[in-house]
Amino acid sequence: MVSVSFLRRSPLITPVLYSDLGCYTRNMEAKHLKHNLSKNRIAIFVIGGVLLLLIVIFVIMSLSRPARSVAAFCSTYKEQDTMLAKSSGNTYSAHPFTHSSSNPHDFVVALDKLEAVAPTQIEPDVKTLKQIFEKIDQDPSQALSASMSGLGAESNVQNWTAQNCK
Repeated sequence: MVSVSFLRRSPLITPVLYSDLGCYTRNMEAKHLKHNLSKNRIAIFVIGGVLLLLIVIFVIMSLSRPARSVAAFCSTYKEQDTMLAKSSGNTYSAHPFTHSSSNPHDFVVALDKLEAVAPTQIEPDVKTLKQIFEKIDQDPSQALSASMSGLGAESNVQNWTAQNCK
């Protein structure tokens, strides 16, 4: 290899070789630039893919929420009443359900599912019943006082279900 100090002394070789070195330097810069751009493109592609995935998940979750309707309520009510039929015991009962259970958590689960689909006119009463059974589930000694506070809500849910879920 020719040393740079020798090249500086030779007037014939210097312009050509220095310009070649300049091209080499520009080519290396171009390669680094292309390499950096390709890394940036990959990063943008990955970020775009993640954002697209998040949007798809959000749309699916939004569409999969149960609709608040009479039909959805009645369907869920029948499913949950059937599930309560499989429970054992008769310590607790809640109308509109026709079955009892010794486990208040069974009613918490059933009422939670009903609350998710309850039409707006009955949703507050279903929520009240669910909260009562949550309280009983946490502290069974509160069963009497909790159930007394929910008589109006229980009556409203029972009447509404009898009228709309035939």
